[in-house]
Amino acid sequence: MSTLRMTIDGRVLEAQKGETILQTARRYGFYIPTLCDYAHLTPHGSCRLCIVEVEGSPKTPAACTTPVEEGMVVRTHSPRLQALRSEILRLLLSEHPVSCLICPEQDHCDECMITLRKSGVTTGCRSCSMDGLCELQELVVRIGLDGQSPYPVFYRGYPVEKGDPFFDRDYNLCILCGRCLRVCEALHFATTLTYVERGNFTMVGTAFGRSHVEAGCSFCGACVEVCPTGALVEKYSKWDGMPDGESKAICPLCALNCEMRLLTKKGQVINSLPVDLLGEGPLCLAGRFGIPELVNHPQRLKAPQLWEGTGFRQISWEDAAQILAEKLFNCPSENFGLLISDSSSNEDLYIAQKFARVVMRTHQVSTLAAQRYGHGFPQVIGLLKQSVSLHALSTARSVLCVGLDTRYLQAVVEYKLVQARRRGAVLVTFHSKPHNLSLFADEELRAMPGQEAVLLNELIRCVQGKTPSAKTLSKEQRSALERAAKHLVLSPLVILVGPDALESEKNKALLQAVQALADALHAIVIPLPAQGNLSGSLMMGAFPHLLPGGFGLDDEAQRQRVMGRWSTPLPAISTDPLFWQQKGRLRVLMTIGENPPEDLPESVFVVTQHFYPPAKRRVDLLLPLAAFSEGSASWIDYAGVMHIGHAAVAPYGESLPAWQMLCLIARSMGARGFDFNNAEEIRAEITRVVSGFWEGGTVDRFNLTIGSDHKLRQPLPTSELEYLSYPLSYWVQGWQWLQTQR
Repeated sequence: MSTLRMTIDGRVLEAQKGETILQTARRYGFYIPTLCDYAHLTPHGSCRLCIVEVEGSPKTPAACTTPVEEGMVVRTHSPRLQALRSEILRLLLSEHPVSCLICPEQDHCDECMITLRKSGVTTGCRSCSMDGLCELQELVVRIGLDGQSPYPVFYRGYPVEKGDPFFDRDYNLCILCGRCLRVCEALHFATTLTYVERGNFTMVGTAFGRSHVEAGCSFCGACVEVCPTGALVEKYSKWDGMPDGESKAICPLCALNCEMRLLTKKGQVINSLPVDLLGEGPLCLAGRFGIPELVNHPQRLKAPQLWEGTGFRQISWEDAAQILAEKLFNCPSENFGLLISDSSSNEDLYIAQKFARVVMRTHQVSTLAAQRYGHGFPQVIGLLKQSVSLHALSTARSVLCVGLDTRYLQAVVEYKLVQARRRGAVLVTFHSKPHNLSLFADEELRAMPGQEAVLLNELIRCVQGKTPSAKTLSKEQRSALERAAKHLVLSPLVILVGPDALESEKNKALLQAVQALADALHAIVIPLPAQGNLSGSLMMGAFPHLLPGGFGLDDEAQRQRVMGRWSTPLPAISTDPLFWQQKGRLRVLMTIGENPPEDLPESVFVVTQHFYPPAKRRVDLLLPLAAFSEGSASWIDYAGVMHIGHAAVAPYGESLPAWQMLCLIARSMGARGFDFNNAEEIRAEITRVVSGFWEGGTVDRFNLTIGSDHKLRQPLPTSELEYLSYPLSYWVQGWQWLQTQR
């Protein structure tokens, strides 16, 4: 990009050709007021507050829409501009509750009228949930009204809309800046919002007065984030006010592991926001609105509890460790098992498998992945081994989405697809259920449930130049396959494999067909599991047939490496990946972030570390689990990249992360090698046995393998997204409501 020279407020600067005056001014630290502008959104020029003077021109153009030119001389503040901005501000305030902004006693209002804040209708700053956070309020302070009284307020009298699940809308506070419309258009295929009505009654809404659900809203929350006033506010944190802290975290709700900013106040998480809304993209519904409800749930466990026949008795961690140590001392290795969630952090997973192998001398440690993916588990692992970042979509000429619905829980993926489409890529979607991408794809392939592999194999025949079978397909299906084949031969091709395909009833045959198609077209394959750390659970060795690093138990070099690091021999006997389903096998079962199986005999001593008591089975020892927001931890995403999140708040009550609980038990049993003081020390040990394990690094997944002879059974997919063995609707009320509307 070429440079040019210009002057702003007497200072000679170098500007980039193609920049606007506002962009250049901001880059050099000049303040120009604006309300409608937002980083990376197309300039709009609607608020007119960013007007400037350009030497040689009698007009006052908007800085956000005026490109820089060689030799341009710009003034950003002058008496004329101040008077014009003050007048524009008066006009804006004529359609906005203004009483608090001009009240001489506003500084004392917070002390005297606290209960006014939670009123149902906003009549001024003190009764607005965005008091102190409103950009319009800030501009009034910066620009001022220069002693001018405001114009009479025209209150539009719109009802406050509270019917949707995650945020409220009061369009009486809307200044028609257009940010919400533009960000929705930039991020999604379906533009939910538009201007409705005309003149004084112009407002933001949906076409034909539909609800946001009917209009196709994915509830990513981007419109709420960019709104400069209190017109759009989320329900959960509506009255929390200004946060007092912020921390970077990693979302554990799916394999995308999006980075997020957790806002905190008084030791609680009050909000979660994307790091870069229009860079890496928005968060999905779960990450954007679900996190505060999840980590602040009123039923969270505060302290260890022991079952004593008729109920639980609260005990100390020292007593819990002593009780469990005695149970484990008397438990033979083959009668102990440990189940841990595959959404747990790498540190928890690593220490869990080390505890089982070093302390209990058994390989009976696992997640529910073998049960969830069943016969197709080896194929899922095969796809994870070759997966790359979604940035591959930036160069794709064609994209095939298999079993993927991006409306609610994959909004990040939808943003990448929108960008790819705008660069000219063609989109083909393949699914057995109704889904949002069918409305926007260049071609849709629809298969009957259970017949996905048959149709995909016919697609392979088409791309190889063969005629699809006339016996098994209708004329419409054959035509659709031929059209899709013409799109997919455009290279490079990226195949996105969604959770519905990965966990389908006949996932083995379907995923084998996906791999065959990828081989035939030299395509990039990106699987998107629903679990937050499936890759990490495999690379940490939290599976009966895997060692840390993803090596099989029969890899002698890795066995020696691990034994040297741990200074202890490894158990020689392998085990069934579904060991907990074998009758009479277990005496003690530990579950971490998982509900214990319902069909366990009453004789099994069950220890559960979780947020809540299990819903359907009594446990003997209940331990509180720290949330991901309450400590430093790491995850490995769908592409094998390791991410580190940091503590936003202190652990709830006496909660501990799983690694700390297991180390406490191990030390109580006299085991060595569990003297970790923090997660950083655990990561340091992991880096010595897992190649590529550092922040931002891609782990070496090419030794990862699970043979097909490990007694895998029929997949047991879930009906909706789960986190720590509970459906998302259990944690997030808005999602529960939304499920009833679908």
